[in-house]
Amino acid sequence: MIKKIFIIGICFFTLNVFSQITNEKKYLLTNNVNTIGISTLSINDPYLSPLTYSGVGIRYNFENRRFFTTENTHLSKQNKLGLLGGLTLNPAFTSSMTYLGLNYSWGMHYHFRPMKRLLLLAGGSSELDLAVKNVPRNVNNPANVDLAVDLNLSGVAIYDIKTRKRIMQLQLAIQSPLFGCMFVPRAGASYYEMFDLWNLNDAVHFSSLHNKRGIQGDLMLQIPFNRTIWRFGIGYHGLKYSANELVFKRNEISLLIGTSFDMTTFAGKKNPAPKNFIGTNE
Repeated sequence: MIKKIFIIGICFFTLNVFSQITNEKKYLLTNNVNTIGISTLSINDPYLSPLTYSGVGIRYNFENRRFFTTENTHLSKQNKLGLLGGLTLNPAFTSSMTYLGLNYSWGMHYHFRPMKRLLLLAGGSSELDLAVKNVPRNVNNPANVDLAVDLNLSGVAIYDIKTRKRIMQLQLAIQSPLFGCMFVPRAGASYYEMFDLWNLNDAVHFSSLHNKRGIQGDLMLQIPFNRTIWRFGIGYHGLKYSANELVFKRNEISLLIGTSFDMTTFAGKKNPAPKNFIGTNE
């Protein structure tokens, strides 16, 4: 009788330990944020026109962030994608310029907490910036392409705001280019001359703080509700760069709204889903 009780006790102890190990297993969560917004635009492209064009645009942003490993919760990686479409007019409202832009960056941040409610992220990112500007009124050179690759400094500050019903977060994210490479054509040079005849003299330039300065900043308030998390805020993108004795400027101010959610993935033999997760293929 004592032997049976001992065996049963060992079994319960083993199951309890196994249950604790299973419950303590950590999973990496990926934080995903989708935002849309309305923007005011100001564009100066001397290749197309000496005038400054102003107008409105629609912006979409996507970003995700996760730690590299479950053991190191100080180093994370981040992907950011931005899409912008806009229509601008010259001061006399006699000519229009359309703008279609794409921006993608991948970066890493180190996380640390100088205060209980304040989380700081510091790091850098590599960025691809591509845009097409078109002025239909121009006959010889109706379009111009912005193309640049940059290495940036980036940082994020997240402050927890505790209320009676929920914990909100105020987040400020800033990114600024340090150096890279950019495509800037000479004034009057045609794209036929540059690409069909392969004459790219003075079209590709090294960029750094001496000829390119910019800042991207987003100030967002994150509010959790019963089953969703929403973000509201403003964004500012300012850029000024010069080459071939031409000075280009782009300024954008956006009103943004979006959602945030966390997710994790299971795949393969080494990372199967827990048995209490139900999939459609099972």
